[in-house]
Amino acid sequence: MSGKLPSKYQVGDTVWHARCDWSPVEQPCPICFGNREVMLTLGNGDEMMLPCNYCAPGFEAPKGVVAQYEHIVAPEPVTITGVEIKCNGGVVKSYYRSGCFGYDEDRLYEFKEDAAKRGLALKAELDHDQNTRVDNLKKSKAKSFSWNAGYHMREAKRDRASAERHEQKAVLCKARAKTPSDGASRCD
Repeated sequence: MSGKLPSKYQVGDTVWHARCDWSPVEQPCPICFGNREVMLTLGNGDEMMLPCNYCAPGFEAPKGVVAQYEHIVAPEPVTITGVEIKCNGGVVKSYYRSGCFGYDEDRLYEFKEDAAKRGLALKAELDHDQNTRVDNLKKSKAKSFSWNAGYHMREAKRDRASAERHEQKAVLCKARAKTPSDGASRCD
């Protein structure tokens, strides 16, 4: 062997890259469908509205929309300026344009139509992954909503008990303020 591995494409060749890029597009939230709230049905049949956590970025209020990414297929011509071949249990070939963009051989084609077909196949795979992820988030977020409902109900109950205790103390303070006593001004 001459020490040089054969390469499908050479420096100076112009080929087509099967490009499939993400582009953000605002769409209605897949959880609340733009309503900014979701209905949670408790085990006893009670229903409660909760703010949608999926379309609420960080600590902001729900927006009703999310940035979903569409995969855009756009074959692009590439003029090869460099070739890198690595042998690591197999042969991996990378091609470069202008010294900074790396392209794997399996996404480069001699004809634009072939690159477009590969781009559409990549798009189908990526769209399937995205849809599966959204379905899993719906299931996961439903659990989160029910936990949130339980948390807020528990906190409301605790706050009502605290409010009752403070109201009772306020009544005692008012009663003590009306009757002269030994000069004590505290009511706890």
